[in-house]
Amino acid sequence: MGWPKYMLQKALPSGRTAYYWNPPSRDLKAGFALRREKLGSDYGAAAARAEELNRHLDAWRKGRGAEKSLDLQPGYGTLEWMVERYKRSRAWDKVSKRSRYEYERAFQLVLRHRTKKGIELGRAPLASITARGVDKLYEALQKGTKVDRRLRQANLCMIRVARAWDSVQRLYPTIVAAANPFRGVELEHGKGTTLPASRVAAYALHDALVAAGESHLAAVPLICFEWHQRPENVLAGHLTWTDYRSPERPNAVRILHHKTGELVWLPLVDHRGPLFPELTAYLDKLERLGVPMVLLRPQRKGRPARPFLLRTARNRVRAAARKAGLPDELTLAACRHGGLTELGDAELTEQGVMALSGHRTPEAARLYVKRTETQRAAAARKRRAWIDASRGEQDGSKSQKSAPAKESENAAK
Repeated sequence: MGWPKYMLQKALPSGRTAYYWNPPSRDLKAGFALRREKLGSDYGAAAARAEELNRHLDAWRKGRGAEKSLDLQPGYGTLEWMVERYKRSRAWDKVSKRSRYEYERAFQLVLRHRTKKGIELGRAPLASITARGVDKLYEALQKGTKVDRRLRQANLCMIRVARAWDSVQRLYPTIVAAANPFRGVELEHGKGTTLPASRVAAYALHDALVAAGESHLAAVPLICFEWHQRPENVLAGHLTWTDYRSPERPNAVRILHHKTGELVWLPLVDHRGPLFPELTAYLDKLERLGVPMVLLRPQRKGRPARPFLLRTARNRVRAAARKAGLPDELTLAACRHGGLTELGDAELTEQGVMALSGHRTPEAARLYVKRTETQRAAAARKRRAWIDASRGEQDGSKSQKSAPAKESENAAK
């Protein structure tokens, strides 16, 4: 391969050679969008990138700018281009509006991160991003001003960008490498991770709220534990009485997971009987203050009931829990995590967990199904059963081999 067109070289003070791609000024004046670009110091990588840019220039010349797509704009093939391409793909359409803010924030933290040379990472060509560099980025993103380590923030950045990389790689396999450097990062989780509540603890919190006179708020721990609803959605009034035992489906409840947009019709009974007997028995007797299932009873007569503010609900839950001698870490969120972890204890498959939880990916579901002693015991029991079965097969094989030998000895006598 000869020297690519429009690729220039320059000797640096350090003695190294830097390469640049510089399109003709006549094309720039005519409206060509791509500008001068640094290609680095590696000749092979620089030449490959220059040839790629030349193909875009040739395509533009043929169409004279008829197509002004994202792929013909400055920054093509960079990390920022990849993120924007992801946001214009069908995969982005599946991200709920509620979650897009978190995605955008994670993207901006990564794209605006400055390297040691003071260059924003978003401008870096995808080919220059390595797994080792991403590990350093992960450490840098953990640094905070109010806290020493912002693990959740850094973890979300890795997860979101990794998903974008995978999505765009399928569409642009020659531009985006199959080896995703954002995958496989050893994510850390701090002590602040929500501890899953056991079934006994979740129902103890329910009893504590009933004792405190919070009959409607008392339904939330059970709903979060049994139906895996996020507490903020229940408190905001998203779960309504029309979702529960509707005339069309009297033996089911309609659960809409607002974060993922997943709609789940959850059966309340099967051929063996009720599936959530404690929760349905409580709801069937609960006073209906309005359309939402959980509402704050008005202090004055004549005023309508209204949804709980999240802060109000948290304060009342904490007060009831402390009065009952329950630990502070027993929260509504802990009840939801506990219900999801119980699915793992019940040895459900990932498909079964996702069917109940409303998660769209196994990766998301795994974050909530915490590893427990019950799961370890079940795994160890299965292993022991396999060992015993293997020994039985070996013993049977030995007895079969010894039988012909004995028969031959008897024949010899």
